[in-house]
Amino acid sequence: MKTALRRARDRKHANAILESLSQGTGDVYESYRALYGLWCSNNAAVPELRPLFRIPGIDPDGALSVTDEFKKTVRSLAKEILPVVSDSTTGTR
Repeated sequence: MKTALRRARDRKHANAILESLSQGTGDVYESYRALYGLWCSNNAAVPELRPLFRIPGIDPDGALSVTDEFKKTVRSLAKEILPVVSDSTTGTR
Protein backbone atom coordinates (compact mmCIF):
# COMPACT_ATOMS: atom_id res chain seq x y z
CA MET A 1 0.00 0.00 0.00
CA LYS A 2 2.82 2.40 0.87
CA THR A 3 4.46 1.74 -2.50
CA ALA A 4 1.18 2.40 -4.33
CA LEU A 5 0.74 5.70 -2.50
CA ARG A 6 4.30 6.75 -3.30
CA ARG A 7 3.82 5.79 -6.95
CA ALA A 8 0.59 7.80 -7.18
CA ARG A 9 2.21 10.81 -5.47
CA ASP A 10 5.23 10.73 -7.79
CA ARG A 11 3.04 10.36 -10.90
CA LYS A 12 0.87 13.27 -9.78
CA HIS A 13 3.98 15.40 -9.20
CA ALA A 14 5.39 14.45 -12.62
CA ASN A 15 2.03 15.28 -14.19
CA ALA A 16 2.04 18.77 -12.67
CA ILE A 17 5.59 19.45 -13.89
CA LEU A 18 4.87 18.09 -17.38
CA GLU A 19 1.73 20.22 -17.55
CA SER A 20 3.61 23.41 -16.71
CA LEU A 21 6.29 22.57 -19.28
CA SER A 22 3.67 21.82 -21.93
CA GLN A 23 1.95 25.13 -21.27
CA GLY A 24 5.23 27.01 -21.42
CA THR A 25 4.95 28.25 -17.84
CA GLY A 26 7.53 26.03 -16.14
CA ASP A 27 11.23 26.86 -16.08
CA VAL A 28 12.77 24.22 -18.33
CA TYR A 29 15.96 23.73 -16.32
CA GLU A 30 14.23 23.49 -12.92
CA SER A 31 11.48 21.27 -14.30
CA TYR A 32 13.96 18.97 -16.04
CA ARG A 33 15.96 18.61 -12.84
CA ALA A 34 12.78 17.95 -10.81
CA LEU A 35 11.65 15.27 -13.26
CA TYR A 36 15.12 13.73 -13.20
CA GLY A 37 14.97 13.66 -9.40
CA LEU A 38 11.67 11.77 -9.58
CA TRP A 39 13.15 9.42 -12.16
CA CYS A 40 16.20 8.69 -10.02
CA SER A 41 14.21 8.11 -6.85
CA ASN A 42 11.36 6.07 -8.33
CA ASN A 43 11.70 5.37 -12.06
CA ALA A 44 9.30 2.43 -11.80
CA ALA A 45 6.55 4.94 -11.03
CA VAL A 46 7.26 7.13 -14.06
CA PRO A 47 8.82 5.01 -16.83
CA GLU A 48 7.29 7.35 -19.43
CA LEU A 49 9.91 9.97 -18.49
CA ARG A 50 12.75 7.88 -19.95
CA PRO A 51 12.89 9.78 -23.32
CA LEU A 52 13.69 13.00 -21.46
CA PHE A 53 16.90 11.48 -20.15
CA ARG A 54 17.98 9.99 -23.45
CA ILE A 55 18.24 13.23 -25.40
CA PRO A 56 21.35 12.93 -27.61
CA GLY A 57 24.20 15.08 -26.35
CA ILE A 58 22.58 15.70 -22.95
CA ASP A 59 23.93 14.08 -19.80
CA PRO A 60 21.24 14.49 -17.13
CA ASP A 61 23.83 13.71 -14.43
CA GLY A 62 26.20 16.39 -15.68
CA ALA A 63 26.19 20.08 -16.39
CA LEU A 64 23.44 21.14 -18.76
CA SER A 65 23.64 23.79 -21.42
CA VAL A 66 20.13 25.19 -21.55
CA THR A 67 20.02 26.19 -25.19
CA ASP A 68 16.91 27.06 -27.16
CA GLU A 69 17.15 23.60 -28.77
CA PHE A 70 17.25 21.92 -25.36
CA LYS A 71 14.21 23.92 -24.20
CA LYS A 72 12.32 23.10 -27.39
CA THR A 73 13.14 19.39 -27.11
CA VAL A 74 12.17 19.14 -23.44
CA ARG A 75 8.88 21.00 -23.97
CA SER A 76 8.08 18.84 -27.01
CA LEU A 77 8.77 15.61 -25.12
CA ALA A 78 6.73 16.88 -22.16
CA LYS A 79 3.76 17.41 -24.48
CA GLU A 80 4.11 13.84 -25.79
CA ILE A 81 4.48 12.28 -22.34
CA LEU A 82 1.81 14.31 -20.52
CA PRO A 83 -1.29 12.51 -21.92
CA VAL A 84 0.08 9.11 -20.88
CA VAL A 85 0.96 10.23 -17.36
CA SER A 86 -2.31 12.19 -17.07
CA ASP A 87 -4.42 9.18 -18.04
CA SER A 88 -2.91 7.05 -15.35
CA THR A 89 -3.13 9.71 -12.62
CA THR A 90 -6.84 10.22 -13.26
CA GLY A 91 -7.58 6.53 -13.37
CA THR A 92 -8.85 6.51 -16.97
CA ARG A 93 -6.20 4.08 -18.09
